[in-house]
Amino acid sequence: MKKQKVWVTIPVTTAVLLALAGCGGQDTKPAEANSSSSAAAGQQTSESSANPSGSSDSGAKDAASTNTTDTAGTVVSSDSANTGKGESGSAGQSGGNASSSSESSQSKVIKEVRSQLKLNGALLPTSFPLDKGKTLAASIDSNTSNAFQVTFYAVDQPVALNDSSLTKSGSKAAVIATFEVNTYKDPNSTDIFPDEETGNVPDDMKVDLGHSIQGVAEGAAGSQYLTWNEGRWTLRIQSISEDQMNNPGIAKKMVGFLETHKLPAPKDKGFVDVHYPSGGKSVNVAISWQAGKQIYQLKTSQVPNEALGMVASVK
Repeated sequence: MKKQKVWVTIPVTTAVLLALAGCGGQDTKPAEANSSSSAAAGQQTSESSANPSGSSDSGAKDAASTNTTDTAGTVVSSDSANTGKGESGSAGQSGGNASSSSESSQSKVIKEVRSQLKLNGALLPTSFPLDKGKTLAASIDSNTSNAFQVTFYAVDQPVALNDSSLTKSGSKAAVIATFEVNTYKDPNSTDIFPDEETGNVPDDMKVDLGHSIQGVAEGAAGSQYLTWNEGRWTLRIQSISEDQMNNPGIAKKMVGFLETHKLPAPKDKGFVDVHYPSGGKSVNVAISWQAGKQIYQLKTSQVPNEALGMVASVK
């Protein structure tokens, strides 16, 4: 934010003398102060990059990125300070304008995708995590009157819906998520939703996740699992035992995030499946829920809370 100019009153006699000396005719401007922004720790949990392959510990974003992440998945964003107030008390304009521009471009892409879908009343995510300087793009992979699949990308420059640059070999477009809807005669016939019981378990398996929510920790075949329920939703984190991932820490951040972000209400059930492959440097998240005879599913290699945020924006 630019500082206001400081005007100095010079006595008339002094001004005349300066003019005679040839020094009083130039308008000197004070140097602009550089805005300094401190990184603010946000509650948007992050354990992987926008690329499906993921990078850095616990799926954290690369340190060179605008956002950095710790191993438990908390985003520290250098952009967050831009939305604060400056010395004059007015909101920072550059951060606000960038945010509005990003939201506007995302809305335009979503509107275009929605207009092309053949399924009546199709729901879509309306908010996506994008690094600074990136914009949203999309391709419709399948499209019928009872099912569709859309892939969303982060790109450097806006491109048309279904642009060939998104899917061609060697494309630099980073996949943010795929979102699909399928209609079933009997949704219960699928094996998407697990039968998890978190009620009657031994005390030594219980994990306090905060907000009066209790998880169940268990291990099997070299993997460790942490499962809990929130309403009709079952949430599960799976990682490799030898990686010693902090599953309870990740789960607590997810529980805290869901205190302020509401997922769609499933007709019968919903499932959040968070899976850390060997090494724990990437993450795969699949979020599925049933609405009537339709099952919605979002798949992403974004961190769990960013995946939850995309699903919470579905409308």
